[in-house]
This record gives sequence, structure tokens and C-alpha cells, in this order.
Amino acid sequence: MNSQFFDKLSDEWWDEDGSFKALHSFNIIRIDYIRKKLPNDSFKGLKILDIGCGGGILCEPLSRLGACVTGIDTNKKAIQIAKDHAKKKKLKISYKNINIDKINMKNFDIITCMEVLEHVENFEHIISKSKNILKKNGLFFGSTINKTFASYIFALFFAEKILKIVPRGTHDWNKLVKPNYLKKVFLLNGFSDFQINGTIYNPFNNLWRYTNLSKINYMFSAFNSQ
Repeated sequence: MNSQFFDKLSDEWWDEDGSFKALHSFNIIRIDYIRKKLPNDSFKGLKILDIGCGGGILCEPLSRLGACVTGIDTNKKAIQIAKDHAKKKKLKISYKNINIDKINMKNFDIITCMEVLEHVENFEHIISKSKNILKKNGLFFGSTINKTFASYIFALFFAEKILKIVPRGTHDWNKLVKPNYLKKVFLLNGFSDFQINGTIYNPFNNLWRYTNLSKINYMFSAFNSQ
């Protein structure tokens, strides 16, 4: 992930009308997606690791819902902003400026990795390592962008250059991830029950919704049965 690129956006993490506006809006559907797959429909007491947590946009609502949250990110500025904001909001969240290789305990009920895979050089390594730190019967949740002509037009060209929903250069076409390949990687790493759900963003009312199509954005989940 380009650390310098996100350094430039560090002051905007908690500006709900700034560069991360769509991510703040996305929280509504992200939380709903995770909750629907929980056995007792509750986050209380669950140990959650958020990979690529940035400024803590997803960590904070998970913490408010009763989860014990750890957020990791390789961007030092983002982690400091996350720590400062959590302190301001009186939330107990463990933020660490590390990569996933620094975590060795099989300690988490849930791992989240939202809008991250399309920014890293080797997302396969994240999935492989996650298998080793996720408890038996644990769940992995993520969201990313499909690699299709539609995603190139709408998620890259229009979103970055025309509508300017996100800063230009946020996404690299070559790093986008097709669901079938992602499923293969999860299955090869011993996960099961891989599922996807398409999502779509309306920039005019700043709202996300589920869709049967996954040609642009999609969320996914996988089950660690071992």
C-alpha cells in the first residue's frame, strides 16, 4: 500500500464530508453484513482484528457494539489519528502500527479487512496469515472491488476523475480482485463457506445498498472450520 499517498489524506479520516465520505457511509452496510452472519446476532465480547484499519472508521462502531477491537495498519499517521480519536470518544481500542506478520496468537473470533486487498501487493499472504490467528469457527469479512470493465468505468474512471468521490490514484486496476480467484485463495488456505454479496454506492445521496450484481463492489465472508 502506498503509505505516502495515505499520509496526504491523514487529516481527513474523520471528516465525514472529505475523502473518506463514502467509507463512513459504508459502515452502515458493513456492520449489517457482519451482524447477519453472527450466531447470536451480537458483537458483545467478540475479539475482532481489523486489518488496514486506517483512522479507525470501522473499529469505533464495532467497539461501541461491545466488541474487543484491535486495529492494525502500516501507516503510522493513520494509527496516531485513530488513537487520538478513540481517546477523544472514550473508546478502548487497541491500535498498533504493525503488519499482520507481527501477530502470532490464535486469538480472534473475527477478522475484518475492508477496502484493503485492492491496495496491497500480496493479499494472498494476508489470507494465509489470517488463517493462523483466527480461532476455530472464526469468520473473515472483507470488501473490495471486482476486476471488470464495469468497475474500471465506475469505480476508477468516474469515481476518481469525474465525480471525484475518492482522490485520483486511490485505486490501481492491476490490483483489483476477481471473486472467483479470491474464493480459490480462501479455499486453498483451509477456509470454507466462501460467500459474496454485491454492493453499490449512490454518490448523489451518499448511500450504499446490497445488490445481486458484484461487477463493481462486493463484500465477502469465509468460515474457518479448522
